[in-house]
Amino acid sequence: MKVTIDLPDRSDLEVDERYAKEALVATLYSTGKLSGHEARQVLGMTRRAFEEMLPRYGFSILVDSSQNIDTELGA
Repeated sequence: MKVTIDLPDRSDLEVDERYAKEALVATLYSTGKLSGHEARQVLGMTRRAFEEMLPRYGFSILVDSSQNIDTELGA
């Protein structure tokens, strides 16, 4: 799936494509829409890099949905 977002063209916004992608994936992970494995695949990150990235967007690495646990155990 490809998502396109049009943001205002402001010099003080300081949002690049990588920031937007990480923020969206972190949000989807924290709400249980993506497993950790899926989120890391989308971002091309190792587990450690992903876990270090999450707090930058205000999220914890501890997401304990049953679907996420099942996916992680099966990965």
